[in-house]
Amino acid sequence: MIGYLSLPVVLNLLSSRQAMNTSFEPFRIVNTYGAFGSVTKERTEVIFEGTHSWDPDAANATWHEYEFKCKPGRLDRVPCLISPYHYRLDWLMWFAAFQRYEQNPWLIHLAGKFLINDQEASTLIAHNPFLGQDPPKFVRVLHYKYEYTDLGSEDKSNWYRRKLKGTYLPPVDISMLHPLFKQMLWKTLDGYK
Repeated sequence: MIGYLSLPVVLNLLSSRQAMNTSFEPFRIVNTYGAFGSVTKERTEVIFEGTHSWDPDAANATWHEYEFKCKPGRLDRVPCLISPYHYRLDWLMWFAAFQRYEQNPWLIHLAGKFLINDQEASTLIAHNPFLGQDPPKFVRVLHYKYEYTDLGSEDKSNWYRRKLKGTYLPPVDISMLHPLFKQMLWKTLDGYK
């Protein structure tokens, strides 16, 4: 009976005009659910970077990217399989890219945690380039537009290509974040200068 009642759901799934969040039968046993009606081929992403440079604007400042567990970052990284586990931080980062950093204070808090090489924050990501060494002097967040590379393209080593949209969060250091952390009652940076 469930198989029979699921036929309209499967047909809907295969349709180019999917109906989302819909029940297809009177008992409401089978239905569709989805936050989005389709998945796009391009997306915007925010990318955290850190530097040991004392001057974040210096031409010779070397910036290193933080790699998250599932969201696009490195261009050559194979897209991950999300199901059944949900990478909530990566998902929040994607939604943050649709807004400004002022609308996502948790993102600034994460920047502060990266500035002190916070161990717990580092467990939430795939790679902290500063772990096991001095923490960065500055952290910034850049805003990129990501697209999948075309099948058969000359660039066979990359899954993505990206184009810089601009700076999402300008370079910040601990001293710049102290007033905000104090205002928000975040104790993360207490004892750090």
